[in-house]
Amino acid sequence: MKSSYILLMLAGSALCFGGQQTLSGPASGYVYDDVAHSIRAVLGIPGAAYLGSQPGPSQEPFWDSVSVAPNGKRALGVSGLSVSLIPDLSQPASFSSIAQGSGPVSKIAWSADSNTAAIWSPAVGQLRRITGLDAIPAVHDPIDLTALAGVLSGWSLSPDGRYLAFTGPTSGTASVYLSDRDAAPVPIGSLADSGAVAFSVDGASLFVFNGAEHRILIFDLPSGAVAGSFDASPFQSPRGAAVAPAGDRELRTVRRTGPSGVQDLAVSADGARLYAIGGDTLCGYDLTTGQMPSCSSLEMTPRSFQSMPGGLLLLNYSRARSMPLWLLDGKTGQTWFVPSENATADASF
Repeated sequence: MKSSYILLMLAGSALCFGGQQTLSGPASGYVYDDVAHSIRAVLGIPGAAYLGSQPGPSQEPFWDSVSVAPNGKRALGVSGLSVSLIPDLSQPASFSSIAQGSGPVSKIAWSADSNTAAIWSPAVGQLRRITGLDAIPAVHDPIDLTALAGVLSGWSLSPDGRYLAFTGPTSGTASVYLSDRDAAPVPIGSLADSGAVAFSVDGASLFVFNGAEHRILIFDLPSGAVAGSFDASPFQSPRGAAVAPAGDRELRTVRRTGPSGVQDLAVSADGARLYAIGGDTLCGYDLTTGQMPSCSSLEMTPRSFQSMPGGLLLLNYSRARSMPLWLLDGKTGQTWFVPSENATADASF
């Protein structure tokens, strides 16, 4: 383990929500190695975690992509047009094919209970739910989105797996849609520039980024009534943004890189905070007080969140082999580095 990584793990960075900060670290879990096209474990104890060895070529199949469930117990693996269930991530070589798509699957979303997933095939403009992933998987009929120009700005699966929410362009206007149990999508809102979406932990609300107004709107479900909003000005422009250093609630203008706007949203497991990422900016919103966001500038540009056991969120980003994994503690707002077991044979996420 490199000494610089040890220092980074101990230092970390934090989005402060008040109260005394304590040193913490990641629980055990699994992540997908998109260089070796395999699954690897996050090992160790709080404050001293590391990325486990990548398996040998005979130990696990070659996956185009793998999406790990929030509970960290199972995953869906994609190989060509085939989608397979890996029921036990401690035995990744044991899997079964459960769906054959009519087009490549580019993204997978999970319900919070890890029993339902949704797969997105943009080439054919279809979303499809898969239920019963904790027992007997059932692949549902596809939801046809070809009328929406085949492009989604953002999408999310409700905590119980019943609803699919997404944003997509229609007649030049990006709108917010809701699909109930595989039904045809129903528009619940119309925005000039909508993007990332996320459900609240109880599934009663939907958070939607509105790029035109630089705000994150709160929609009541299923009515679509706007119940409030949060300031998203820290993500307004790649030329400069209101970003506070870790531990500082007062926003200040600093340069940031990467695409403008919110790239992804995620709610903490306890439902108390909403997190947003865009460019190299990470912001946390206190859902109980609605105060101005606490933001920090990261050392990389995450493209999405991935829920992990213990209330953790993996910050997915493109990295070189020598760079560490980043995890966000959804409860405290702290981010942590997780180095590879062997930096010379590290994975990229």
